[in-house]
Amino acid sequence: MFQNFDSVDALLINKKKGRSFYTGKPVYKLVFQTKLGILNFEVDEDCFHCVEVGYKGLLKADGSKLVSFGKWIESPIMPVTTSELSWLQF
Repeated sequence: MFQNFDSVDALLINKKKGRSFYTGKPVYKLVFQTKLGILNFEVDEDCFHCVEVGYKGLLKADGSKLVSFGKWIESPIMPVTTSELSWLQF
């Protein structure tokens, strides 16, 4: 659906909130203007509320998943130590 890219400068131009037709759960989308064109990403509620239309920053994505945007949305991938995975047998 989207071109593969690591990062691109972006302007947040719209925020959309709706409901999933199938589940009835809330759906949150952020819409960005970039040199690649208009890109939109589904995000969680926290990410949706931490940015405002007009914010500019470096947008990072992995395929169709938003990884980070400027200083407002940071990668949700947290480092995990082996002690936190003690239940997992190596």
